[in-house]
Amino acid sequence: MKTILVIVLTFFGTMSAFCAQQIDAAEWRGVQTYDIPALQKIQGTLIGKIVGVRFQHRNDRISHRKPNWYESSIWSPNPGGKERFSFLRVMVAKKDLSAFKSLGTFNAPAEMMVYGKVLRDPDANFLFLQLLGRKATVDAAGNATVGW
Repeated sequence: MKTILVIVLTFFGTMSAFCAQQIDAAEWRGVQTYDIPALQKIQGTLIGKIVGVRFQHRNDRISHRKPNWYESSIWSPNPGGKERFSFLRVMVAKKDLSAFKSLGTFNAPAEMMVYGKVLRDPDANFLFLQLLGRKATVDAAGNATVGW
């Protein structure tokens, strides 16, 4: 019985490692990092590209818009802008929802970084960032693995 338990736990541990997004070296070299106000200005030109985004906190409101996908937003201060804060709409996979919820809401102490793919919703015609994760590890060949 213990052997079966060890095999099952090993299987689930291995599966969690494969849940991360694999990005080839050529695409990873092109990944740019933006703050939210800068990304908002050029977001339409980056559709299909993976980007890094610096932000301060996530919105505590999370909506279940599509099967297996949740919508929310990430926010950062906007010094010098008309509005005090800038935000970016994000979509989070159901499997990543608990990791996303662990990010700080308003009054988070430090700046954070997420990686995601800029996409356009064809039904509602809005731009959003499909979140891939917070942590990126790069192997010797330059390929990246992005996960939570």
